[in-house]
Order: sequence, then structure tokens, then C-alpha cells
Amino acid sequence: MPTRRSFLLLSAGALTAAGLTACSSGTAADSSPGAGGAPRDGGTLTFATDVEPDNFDPHVSPADIVGVLLRNVFDSLVAQRQDGGFEPWLAREWTVSDDGKAYTFRLRDDVEFTDGTPFDAAAVKSNFDHIVAPATKSQYAATLIGPYERTDVVDRHTVTVRLKRPYASFLHAVSTTYLGFHSPAALRERPDELAAGGAASVGTGAFTFVSRVKGQRLVFARNKSYAWAPASAKNNGPAHLERLVVTFLPENATRVGAVTSGQADVADALPANRIAALKSQPGLTVSSHDSPGIVYSYFLNTERAPFDQRDTRLAVLHAVDTEAITKAVFADQYRRAWGPLSPSTPGYDASLENSWKHDPAKAAALLDGLGWTGRDSDGYRTKDGRRFRLTLLYVPAYTKSERRTFDTAVQDDLRKAGIELVLKPLDAGSYTPVRNRGDYDIIAFAWGGSDPDLLRTVFHSQSQLADGGANGSRVHDPRIDGWLDAATATTARKEREALYAKVQQRIVAQGYALPAFVGTRQLGVRGRAHGVTFDASAWPLFQGAWVNG
Repeated sequence: MPTRRSFLLLSAGALTAAGLTACSSGTAADSSPGAGGAPRDGGTLTFATDVEPDNFDPHVSPADIVGVLLRNVFDSLVAQRQDGGFEPWLAREWTVSDDGKAYTFRLRDDVEFTDGTPFDAAAVKSNFDHIVAPATKSQYAATLIGPYERTDVVDRHTVTVRLKRPYASFLHAVSTTYLGFHSPAALRERPDELAAGGAASVGTGAFTFVSRVKGQRLVFARNKSYAWAPASAKNNGPAHLERLVVTFLPENATRVGAVTSGQADVADALPANRIAALKSQPGLTVSSHDSPGIVYSYFLNTERAPFDQRDTRLAVLHAVDTEAITKAVFADQYRRAWGPLSPSTPGYDASLENSWKHDPAKAAALLDGLGWTGRDSDGYRTKDGRRFRLTLLYVPAYTKSERRTFDTAVQDDLRKAGIELVLKPLDAGSYTPVRNRGDYDIIAFAWGGSDPDLLRTVFHSQSQLADGGANGSRVHDPRIDGWLDAATATTARKEREALYAKVQQRIVAQGYALPAFVGTRQLGVRGRAHGVTFDASAWPLFQGAWVNG
């Protein structure tokens, strides 16, 4: 039941947790529709969000909030556009070898870290080597960088990254905050301080990390020398804002109150049941962007009964009315999901829409065929004297109220089908080992990101939970493995998308997971704030933002 954020925070291996989004880079359309006049320099913008990072080194932490906040400090080699393509950023251009195992980047020669250290090929090498070093204990970046072998410095501003095998998602990987660049001086002189944030977080980004008051706020200051934003950015020079202040307000009511009262200029993670009212409030705009990646889904453990049988899994898919639940729980602000990927994800297979539906009669027929024909005194189905009982694990501390309501509605629909679903809470320390050894029937989470190869992370047989993957359904499907392996070995976009479409279709046809709803990032933006944009992963960007007054 955790989201990607909590899934990541709970992971003991090489991965992930967080809202409904994740890996980022690039820029997007302006999220503040008001005109506001010409951008103005100066002033402070306050951004209220719900979760505080527990580790400020993007090479280590898998949390999406780290990707969001540290994007202000750390740049990437390339930027991902909204259409899924890539454009130059710290690299002016790049080439890929015919075998897909070598990426050569020609770097900009006018970039400096905010401590005065030049950004060059040696900096790229030191950072990538830092990510994969065992001492770093990377929980996500080391996986994201894929089959990394080494980085060769060709000359001061040319670098070749060599991979052990073709990896078509490599450009996406190097567009993310997680593969962004620390100053080599910070890596060398302050390695034990990188996770703490503050003075040790030195990048080439549009802002510098000034201060942190734990549990309360972060302060970033403008990098006045910044002049290397991606071409698609509305602002190609230094940030307009003098300061960016991030406040941590975990309670929905407090966060909404902050933006409506003017204590915050932008509020993140707005609760769906407040959206309609906020849209009608004078001086406030609600900005929305569907979150790409793996939708919030219920992952059915295929390694043990009863979900080792396809008909049992399909019975659950047909028994749950995800459309009605989504409308009710999210006040008509979110959409039901039809497949494992969000529609805003490159490679999304739209053919799955309306391909299956809530069908209690079909669910009943499938369960009858499996022998669950008896009924006990509570109305639950039985077979051989056993009640049809399932357990869904979750961690209360990482489960938002809306998702808990959703889970309760799923529980009710399954009860109508004669299936008992037990919602079993565990503390964070207990959850991870239980989950990793597969001692559950169902877990639920979303996994944000703007690359369809997330399907590999969540459904490839080599991405098991205990090994640092996120295969919540514990799927071992040779067809899916073959398609995913073929997709990562080719850079031909249409061919990759065709392979990912096959994967999505088989996941639904086999009932490996129950896709629930498509998450949406909702920002409340006050009238004095302008130019806040979304990147390809639906994460807010502030390099082009400005404020009145």
C-alpha cells in the first residue's frame, strides 16, 4: 500500500518512495496561466511540500522529493523534453556507438560549479565512479545508471561512458537528478557530509544550497553565474528569484492553509477533495500535470496461492470497480487506470483503454470454476472448509488518507465478490523484510518516472524485491523478460514502444497487477508567483519562476 516514496524509503536494497512521481530532468510548459507581465528579478518564493528528505545526496537517496528539491542544485548531461526526446544541457552533443555500448559526450566548456571548480570530463568520471562505488551505498542511482562499466576521459571536454551491454534508457538515466554532478572538490574533501545537505551540496545548478532547519525548511539562493539551461527553458540565464524557500508541512490542511493565507506561494500535493474549492478561490490557480510512470497498482503475489492461478487474478480485476472508486475517492480529479503505465508516459499503450471492465458476473464465474463455491456464515467464499482470505500489507506512516480510503473501497468490492481482504498494518522496520521474502498476497504502490523501461524495474524476473528491484507481483514471465530485454537493447523508438506495448498487454491479460488510478500532481499557485513549470516527470521547476513584489 505504500506509494513510490514510501516504497523507496522502506527498501533495504538498491531502490525506492514517493508521491506519484519520480526521476526528472528537463523543462515543460508554464504552469502559471496568469500573464503577470514580464519576469522580474529578485524576491523570495516559498514552496510548501509534504515530505522532507532524510538524505540530500541524490547519488544515494531514491526518494523523489530529493529529485525535486536537488534539481535546483544539480544539473544533468541532457534534459528530457515533454515529448520524451532529449536535448543538450551540460553536454553540447553526444553520439552512440553502433553496438549501443558507448556514449560519447562533448561537454560545454563554460560551466563551473558554484565553488569555482570547472565542470569537465574529469568531473563526469568522478561522479559516475562515485555512484557505483560500494562505499556510496547508492539505493537508486547505481541501478539507474544500468550496466555501467567505466568512464573514459577523451580530452578535457569529451568523455565516453562505456556500458557492459546495450542500454537504451541510458539517456533518460543521465537526464535525472540522481545522476547529476557534485563538485569533485566536495566529493574529495567532504564525502561524509554530502547526505546532510547545506555547504557540502555543491553543483552547477541555478541555485545554491544555503541552509536547512531540520523538520522546517530549506533555503536556496540564486546562482548569479548560471548561463547553461536547456534550450527549452523559458529562462536561459540566472534564476529570477533571489531566494527559494522550501517549507515542510506534512498535514494537508496546514499546507492548503499556507497557500490560501499567503504564507506559501506554491503548495505541493494538494488533496483531491480540496481542488474544486481551491480553483474557485480568488488569487489562486491550481496547476495540474498527470504523473508519468507506473500507476498506483495492487500487485498480486504470483509466487504463492491463490494468485499463482491466472483465473484468480482475473477474478480480482473484474471484481473491483476502479472507475467508481477513483471518482468517489478523488472527487473526480483523477482518472482510473487501464494498464500499468500512466497515459503521460512515453510508450503508453492506449489500446488497453476499455479493454476490460468491472464485471461481477465474470468474477463470480471465474471463482466458481476455481472451486470457491461454498459460503460461510459471513458470506465469504470457501473451498475445502477454508475461507477465501487475502492480506494486503501497508505502512500507516507512509499511506495517505486518500489511498487508505481507496484500499478500503477495494476491500468492500472484494467482500461483495465473497473475498475477504485483510488490511494489515506494519511498522516500517517490519514491512521491508516481510515484503522482501514475499510473505504477502498483495502490496500496492506507484512508481514515477518518464521512461517506459520502468516496466523492467517492476515486472522483470530479475527485478525481485530482495535484489533491489520492485517486482511486487513476483512475476517470472519469460515472454515479458524477452520483450523487456529486447527493448533495452535497441534505440529505435518505434520498435521499443511496440515491445513495451506487448509487455503492458500481457500484464493486463495475465492479471499480474490491478491498475487502480492515474495520479496527478496538483500545485496551488498564488497570484504573485509566475513561471513555475513542470518537467517531463511532473516535478515542479523553479529556475524560470518569479514573483511580484
